[in-house]
Amino acid sequence: MQLAQYFTKLLIWRLRRSRADSPLAERLANLYSPVANFRVMLRYNGIPALVQWILHSEANPPPTPYLRLLYRLQNAANLMYYPLEHIYWLASHKVLRLSEQTVNAVGMWSCRFWAAYVMLYFLQLQQEAKILAARSTDLVARARRGEDREVLRTEHRTIAKEMDSLLLNALINTAYFPLTIHWSLPSSPLPDVAVGICGSIAAVAQTYAAWKAA
Repeated sequence: MQLAQYFTKLLIWRLRRSRADSPLAERLANLYSPVANFRVMLRYNGIPALVQWILHSEANPPPTPYLRLLYRLQNAANLMYYPLEHIYWLASHKVLRLSEQTVNAVGMWSCRFWAAYVMLYFLQLQQEAKILAARSTDLVARARRGEDREVLRTEHRTIAKEMDSLLLNALINTAYFPLTIHWSLPSSPLPDVAVGICGSIAAVAQTYAAWKAA
């Protein structure tokens, strides 16, 4: 659904470059909003899943105090993001009675907390890359000491797999970051086509990550 939402923006941009009043572009624009609304509704499950993740991460903390701090700050950002996004969506569909100014402010603040999460996740990925680099260095030292080669090969494959996952998550995060800034501002300089490109990259990368994990 995410790919459909963002790729639609690219198609609309391409069609309107050829013909400003393209009927197909208009139909695709009409499709965009229901798809976006459906994705927001799917995220109503976000809070229960987030609470489960918080409990899990507290019971099974990451290996360093710094990472644990980053996890907690990310969780705090998401605890603000999800309710604000839900309030924004309900108010923008007239389920809640809020002024237009308040609705817009709630929407922007929800995306600002999303932006905070994304920036914190960059720091997490950086720290995890350092840990993987240290593990790789230790693996070389253990090989020089003559430890079992098969054990070392298995650990090397594990580290390589974790590094691939880290790089993929970095790509996804990099694609999301401009979107978080775009929707955090009253007037963003980011054009629709750039939104479509960033969103499509994130969607394809996430689909690939899910396929690899399956």
